[in-house]
Amino acid sequence: MFFVCELLGLCFNQLVRPSLSVRGFGYSDKDNPDGWGIGFYPDQSAQIFKEPIKASSSDLFRFLRDYPKINSKLVLAHIRKKTIAEPQYMNSHPFSRELDGDMYIFAHNGTIEETDELSLGRFKPIGSTDSEHTFCHLIDKINKKEIKDWSNNFSWIHNLLKEINKFGKFNCIFSDGEYLFCYHDTGGHNSFYYVRREAPYGEIKLMDEDLKVNLDRETDPNQKGFIAATNRLTNENWKEFKKGELIILKNGEIVYQND
Repeated sequence: MFFVCELLGLCFNQLVRPSLSVRGFGYSDKDNPDGWGIGFYPDQSAQIFKEPIKASSSDLFRFLRDYPKINSKLVLAHIRKKTIAEPQYMNSHPFSRELDGDMYIFAHNGTIEETDELSLGRFKPIGSTDSEHTFCHLIDKINKKEIKDWSNNFSWIHNLLKEINKFGKFNCIFSDGEYLFCYHDTGGHNSFYYVRREAPYGEIKLMDEDLKVNLDRETDPNQKGFIAATNRLTNENWKEFKKGELIILKNGEIVYQND
Protein backbone atom coordinates (compact mmCIF):
# COMPACT_ATOMS: atom_id res chain seq x y z
CA MET A 1 0.00 0.00 0.00
CA PHE A 2 1.25 3.53 -0.80
CA PHE A 3 0.97 5.91 2.13
CA VAL A 4 0.84 9.68 1.91
CA CYS A 5 0.98 12.67 4.20
CA GLU A 6 -2.08 13.45 6.26
CA LEU A 7 -3.88 16.70 6.97
CA LEU A 8 -6.00 17.98 9.85
CA GLY A 9 -7.89 21.26 10.11
CA LEU A 10 -10.23 22.63 12.79
CA CYS A 11 -12.44 25.71 12.62
CA PHE A 12 -14.75 26.58 15.52
CA ASN A 13 -16.78 29.54 16.75
CA GLN A 14 -14.98 29.52 20.10
CA LEU A 15 -11.50 28.78 21.34
CA VAL A 16 -11.07 25.01 21.52
CA ARG A 17 -8.49 22.61 22.86
CA PRO A 18 -7.51 20.41 19.89
CA SER A 19 -6.06 17.64 22.06
CA LEU A 20 -8.65 14.95 21.19
CA SER A 21 -8.42 15.49 17.41
CA VAL A 22 -4.64 15.74 17.53
CA ARG A 23 -4.48 12.55 19.60
CA GLY A 24 -6.47 10.60 16.99
CA PHE A 25 -4.50 12.21 14.17
CA GLY A 26 -1.15 11.31 15.72
CA TYR A 27 -1.68 7.58 15.31
CA SER A 28 -1.25 8.01 11.55
CA ASP A 29 2.49 8.46 11.93
CA LYS A 30 3.25 4.73 11.72
CA ASP A 31 2.85 5.15 7.95
CA ASN A 32 4.03 8.76 7.82
CA PRO A 33 7.28 8.84 9.81
CA ASP A 34 9.09 11.82 8.28
CA GLY A 35 7.80 14.73 10.33
CA TRP A 36 4.89 16.38 12.04
CA GLY A 37 3.66 19.93 12.58
CA ILE A 38 0.89 21.88 14.29
CA GLY A 39 -0.06 25.48 13.57
CA PHE A 40 -2.68 27.61 15.29
CA TYR A 41 -3.66 31.18 16.08
CA PRO A 42 -3.51 32.18 19.76
CA ASP A 43 -4.45 35.70 18.55
CA GLN A 44 -3.77 37.52 15.25
CA SER A 45 -0.35 35.89 15.22
CA ALA A 46 0.39 32.33 14.17
CA GLN A 47 2.34 29.80 16.18
CA ILE A 48 3.86 26.69 14.62
CA PHE A 49 5.59 23.71 16.19
CA LYS A 50 7.14 21.04 13.98
CA GLU A 51 9.89 18.44 13.84
CA PRO A 52 11.30 16.09 11.14
CA ILE A 53 10.63 12.97 13.25
CA LYS A 54 7.72 10.66 14.04
CA ALA A 55 5.04 12.30 16.16
CA SER A 56 4.78 9.26 18.41
CA SER A 57 8.48 9.46 19.25
CA SER A 58 8.36 13.19 20.01
CA ASP A 59 8.20 14.49 23.57
CA LEU A 60 7.21 17.87 22.14
CA PHE A 61 4.25 16.41 20.26
CA ARG A 62 2.99 14.63 23.36
CA PHE A 63 3.40 17.79 25.43
CA LEU A 64 1.45 19.92 22.94
CA ARG A 65 -1.25 17.28 22.60
CA ASP A 66 -1.92 17.41 26.33
CA TYR A 67 -1.04 21.03 27.10
CA PRO A 68 -4.26 22.72 28.36
CA LYS A 69 -3.27 26.25 27.29
CA ILE A 70 -3.29 25.59 23.56
CA ASN A 71 -6.62 27.16 22.61
CA SER A 72 -7.54 28.44 19.18
CA LYS A 73 -10.51 28.76 16.85
CA LEU A 74 -8.27 27.59 13.98
CA VAL A 75 -5.83 24.68 14.03
CA LEU A 76 -3.88 23.06 11.17
CA ALA A 77 -1.76 19.92 11.49
CA HIS A 78 0.27 17.70 9.19
CA ILE A 79 2.02 14.33 9.37
CA ARG A 80 4.59 13.76 6.65
CA LYS A 81 5.59 10.91 4.35
CA LYS A 82 8.44 12.24 2.22
CA THR A 83 8.18 12.02 -1.56
CA ILE A 84 10.87 14.45 -2.73
CA ALA A 85 12.75 16.26 0.04
CA GLU A 86 14.57 14.71 2.98
CA PRO A 87 13.21 14.90 6.55
CA GLN A 88 14.47 18.25 7.80
CA TYR A 89 12.92 21.00 9.86
CA MET A 90 12.71 23.31 6.84
CA ASN A 91 10.84 20.63 4.89
CA SER A 92 8.28 19.93 7.61
CA HIS A 93 4.75 21.30 7.31
CA PRO A 94 2.96 23.58 8.01
CA PHE A 95 4.71 26.51 6.34
CA SER A 96 3.95 30.14 7.08
CA ARG A 97 4.31 33.56 5.46
CA GLU A 98 3.18 37.07 6.41
CA LEU A 99 1.11 39.04 3.92
CA ASP A 100 -0.35 42.49 4.63
CA GLY A 101 -0.27 41.89 8.37
CA ASP A 102 -1.89 38.44 8.17
CA MET A 103 -0.03 35.22 8.93
CA TYR A 104 -0.83 32.46 6.46
CA ILE A 105 -0.32 28.80 7.43
CA PHE A 106 -0.29 26.10 4.72
CA ALA A 107 0.00 22.30 4.56
CA HIS A 108 -0.28 19.94 1.59
CA ASN A 109 -0.38 16.29 0.70
CA GLY A 110 0.26 14.84 -2.71
CA THR A 111 3.07 15.73 -5.10
CA ILE A 112 3.29 18.65 -7.52
CA GLU A 113 5.58 17.19 -10.17
CA GLU A 114 5.82 20.30 -12.35
CA THR A 115 6.81 23.04 -9.94
CA ASP A 116 8.63 24.83 -12.81
CA GLU A 117 5.17 25.73 -14.08
CA LEU A 118 4.41 27.56 -10.84
CA SER A 119 6.16 30.92 -11.01
CA LEU A 120 7.68 32.57 -7.95
CA GLY A 121 7.79 36.25 -7.15
CA ARG A 122 8.37 37.98 -3.85
CA PHE A 123 7.99 34.77 -1.84
CA LYS A 124 10.68 32.10 -2.03
CA PRO A 125 10.92 28.61 -0.45
CA ILE A 126 13.46 27.98 2.29
CA GLY A 127 13.40 24.19 2.02
CA SER A 128 13.34 21.87 -0.98
CA THR A 129 9.74 20.57 -1.02
CA ASP A 130 7.28 20.93 -3.85
CA SER A 131 4.76 21.88 -1.15
CA GLU A 132 6.58 25.00 0.03
CA HIS A 133 7.25 26.03 -3.57
CA THR A 134 3.52 25.68 -4.27
CA PHE A 135 2.67 27.72 -1.18
CA CYS A 136 5.01 30.51 -2.26
CA HIS A 137 3.33 30.55 -5.67
CA LEU A 138 -0.10 30.61 -4.06
CA ILE A 139 0.68 33.41 -1.61
CA ASP A 140 2.28 35.45 -4.40
CA LYS A 141 -0.91 35.17 -6.45
CA ILE A 142 -2.95 36.27 -3.44
CA ASN A 143 -0.58 39.20 -2.96
CA LYS A 144 -0.92 40.33 -6.57
CA LYS A 145 -4.71 40.03 -6.39
CA GLU A 146 -4.70 42.64 -3.57
CA ILE A 147 -7.63 41.01 -1.81
CA LYS A 148 -9.42 43.29 0.65
CA ASP A 149 -12.52 41.13 1.16
CA TRP A 150 -12.24 37.35 0.83
CA SER A 151 -16.01 36.94 0.47
CA ASN A 152 -15.77 38.48 -3.01
CA ASN A 153 -12.92 36.18 -4.03
CA PHE A 154 -13.97 32.66 -3.07
CA SER A 155 -14.53 31.59 -6.69
CA TRP A 156 -11.21 33.14 -7.68
CA ILE A 157 -9.22 31.19 -5.09
CA HIS A 158 -11.06 28.00 -6.02
CA ASN A 159 -10.09 28.44 -9.68
CA LEU A 160 -6.49 29.15 -8.68
CA LEU A 161 -6.32 25.94 -6.63
CA LYS A 162 -7.69 23.96 -9.58
CA GLU A 163 -5.05 25.54 -11.84
CA ILE A 164 -2.29 24.47 -9.44
CA ASN A 165 -3.86 21.01 -9.29
CA LYS A 166 -3.17 20.53 -13.02
CA PHE A 167 0.52 20.07 -12.23
CA GLY A 168 0.19 17.21 -9.77
CA LYS A 169 -1.72 15.74 -6.85
CA PHE A 170 -3.00 18.44 -4.56
CA ASN A 171 -4.87 18.27 -1.27
CA CYS A 172 -4.28 21.27 0.94
CA ILE A 173 -5.44 23.27 3.94
CA PHE A 174 -4.46 26.85 4.65
CA SER A 175 -5.58 29.81 6.72
CA ASP A 176 -5.05 33.54 7.06
CA GLY A 177 -6.12 33.52 10.71
CA GLU A 178 -9.76 34.20 9.85
CA TYR A 179 -10.76 31.63 7.24
CA LEU A 180 -9.85 27.96 6.87
CA PHE A 181 -9.55 26.77 3.25
CA CYS A 182 -9.82 23.00 2.64
CA TYR A 183 -9.30 21.72 -0.91
CA HIS A 184 -9.49 18.17 -2.31
CA ASP A 185 -7.60 16.98 -5.38
CA THR A 186 -9.53 16.92 -8.68
CA GLY A 187 -8.40 13.34 -9.32
CA GLY A 188 -9.52 12.15 -5.89
CA HIS A 189 -5.95 11.54 -4.68
CA ASN A 190 -5.93 10.02 -1.21
CA SER A 191 -9.08 10.93 0.73
CA PHE A 192 -10.50 13.92 2.56
CA TYR A 193 -13.38 14.06 5.05
CA TYR A 194 -15.13 16.60 7.23
CA VAL A 195 -17.52 16.46 10.16
CA ARG A 196 -19.80 18.99 11.85
CA ARG A 197 -19.59 19.07 15.64
CA GLU A 198 -22.27 20.83 17.71
CA ALA A 199 -24.48 20.13 20.74
CA PRO A 200 -25.83 17.69 21.67
CA TYR A 201 -22.51 15.91 21.10
CA GLY A 202 -22.99 12.55 22.79
CA GLU A 203 -20.24 9.98 23.16
CA ILE A 204 -17.59 9.55 20.48
CA LYS A 205 -14.87 6.94 19.98
CA LEU A 206 -11.47 7.39 18.40
CA MET A 207 -11.12 5.10 15.37
CA ASP A 208 -7.54 3.95 16.08
CA GLU A 209 -7.69 3.78 19.84
CA ASP A 210 -9.98 2.18 22.38
CA LEU A 211 -10.95 5.54 23.85
CA LYS A 212 -14.47 6.88 24.29
CA VAL A 213 -15.26 10.45 25.30
CA ASN A 214 -18.59 11.97 26.33
CA LEU A 215 -18.30 15.42 24.78
CA ASP A 216 -21.46 16.66 26.51
CA ARG A 217 -19.58 16.50 29.81
CA GLU A 218 -16.40 18.13 28.55
CA THR A 219 -17.52 20.70 25.96
CA ASP A 220 -19.28 24.06 26.13
CA PRO A 221 -22.76 23.50 24.63
CA ASN A 222 -22.39 26.73 22.62
CA GLN A 223 -19.27 25.44 20.89
CA LYS A 224 -19.70 24.38 17.27
CA GLY A 225 -17.56 23.95 14.22
CA PHE A 226 -15.96 21.61 11.70
CA ILE A 227 -13.05 19.21 11.58
CA ALA A 228 -11.46 18.21 8.25
CA ALA A 229 -9.03 15.30 8.02
CA THR A 230 -7.46 12.92 5.55
CA ASN A 231 -9.10 9.99 7.35
CA ARG A 232 -12.08 9.69 9.68
CA LEU A 233 -10.75 10.14 13.21
CA THR A 234 -13.87 9.15 15.15
CA ASN A 235 -17.11 7.22 14.77
CA GLU A 236 -19.02 10.42 14.00
CA ASN A 237 -20.88 11.01 10.74
CA TRP A 238 -17.99 12.15 8.53
CA LYS A 239 -18.74 13.29 4.97
CA GLU A 240 -16.33 12.83 2.09
CA PHE A 241 -15.10 15.76 0.02
CA LYS A 242 -16.00 15.67 -3.66
CA LYS A 243 -13.20 15.68 -6.19
CA GLY A 244 -12.00 19.24 -6.71
CA GLU A 245 -14.15 20.52 -3.87
CA LEU A 246 -13.22 23.59 -1.87
CA ILE A 247 -14.83 24.22 1.51
CA ILE A 248 -14.11 27.53 3.22
CA LEU A 249 -14.89 27.92 6.92
CA LYS A 250 -15.13 30.91 9.23
CA ASN A 251 -16.11 30.97 12.92
CA GLY A 252 -17.26 27.36 12.76
CA GLU A 253 -19.52 27.78 9.72
CA ILE A 254 -19.21 26.93 6.03
CA VAL A 255 -19.12 30.19 4.07
CA TYR A 256 -18.27 28.65 0.67
CA GLN A 257 -18.78 25.19 -0.78
CA ASN A 258 -18.85 24.64 -4.52
CA ASP A 259 -21.65 22.55 -6.01
